[in-house]
Amino acid sequence: MDKDEHIARLRARRQRIEAFERALESIREVETSLQEMRELLTEQLKFQRSARLADIRDADEAGVPKTKISKEVGLSRARLYVDLNKPVSGDK
Repeated sequence: MDKDEHIARLRARRQRIEAFERALESIREVETSLQEMRELLTEQLKFQRSARLADIRDADEAGVPKTKISKEVGLSRARLYVDLNKPVSGDK
């Protein structure tokens, strides 16, 4: 193999390595974006669950049967009772 062939081989190897590095950087960017989305959705889910609990308490105080409430919100009755026994925000 002469010098030109070695140079061509080295350039080709460099191009392949740089392609892998670009692909890995792209993956890192996607991972960062997904992590940010996950954190945002987690916060929104917490808010929605709190709002659901408030709605459950309102319905319970209005006399809606617990079986109907549990069916409509998709919780088991046991879980509904657990949620209803949680302290209201601000209570100690």
